[in-house]
Amino acid sequence: MSSITLLSPAKINLTLEVLGVRADGYHEIRSIIQPVSLFDEVSIKVEEGEGIEIESSGVSIPSGKDNLAYRAAELFFQKSGVNLKTKIFIKKKIPLGAGLGGGSGNAAAVLIGLNRITKALSEDDLFKIGPKIGADVPFFIRSLTATMEGIGEKIRILKEFPILHYVILCPNLQTSTQQVYKKWDELNSADQNKITSSQDNLEECIKKFTDKKGELPLQNDLEEPAVSLHPEIASYKQILTSLDVKSAQMTGSGSAVYAVFRSEDEAFEIYDYLKTSPTFQVFLASGIKGWHRLI
Repeated sequence: MSSITLLSPAKINLTLEVLGVRADGYHEIRSIIQPVSLFDEVSIKVEEGEGIEIESSGVSIPSGKDNLAYRAAELFFQKSGVNLKTKIFIKKKIPLGAGLGGGSGNAAAVLIGLNRITKALSEDDLFKIGPKIGADVPFFIRSLTATMEGIGEKIRILKEFPILHYVILCPNLQTSTQQVYKKWDELNSADQNKITSSQDNLEECIKKFTDKKGELPLQNDLEEPAVSLHPEIASYKQILTSLDVKSAQMTGSGSAVYAVFRSEDEAFEIYDYLKTSPTFQVFLASGIKGWHRLI
């Protein structure tokens, strides 16, 4: 095998808690994340030689070391000792700077794809590489609903978690994760050096999600700092809540907001109403089980 094409999914943070700032300066987080059926397409072709090339369509992305997919290929070859000329083509559909994890998913696709081609590393090796690229990359190695803790390296698969359905609304706005966390620091200056955690609260939250008739206990500690930087995010969330949506919030560090439903029919009804908007992108997606489908 010298080429492979994979579907690289987006993700939704159903909960995202910022527990504090560690001694090394990284933020300790805890999140419940579900991968969803909104995909980029990542094609990888290798041949004898050296060098990494990245091209894209749909959305303009960096082609060098600022691209997480490039960094993933670079680290894969460093770890494996393999050296191949690699061409990566990414057909983008997931908006950039939206908190949907498109770049991290692309990086995971490159790790998985190169490993399927070369069979050089174990899955554990890929998990060790992931956090060096980005906090969400380890989650995308398996792309199963999971809790994510620490700085993204602690993943626990939630096997009994329900498949949920989403209407994702993406403003024409890119947020900076770094700036949003910096704003969180400003808003929580008194407490940012205290790491707080309660596993009981997490388990209770998971239980509410798995109760088919229970509430959906959404939480995102980054929503307030993101809205303080970009007040328009709140107005886009208001679009969803004005449609009598009971469960809506921002994902990741923004800018995308979403409504979540247990019923696919309810999700489609809201999507069908919003899909022709000229001012924002809107996507209909459902949770997925398992990793990127091979095309």
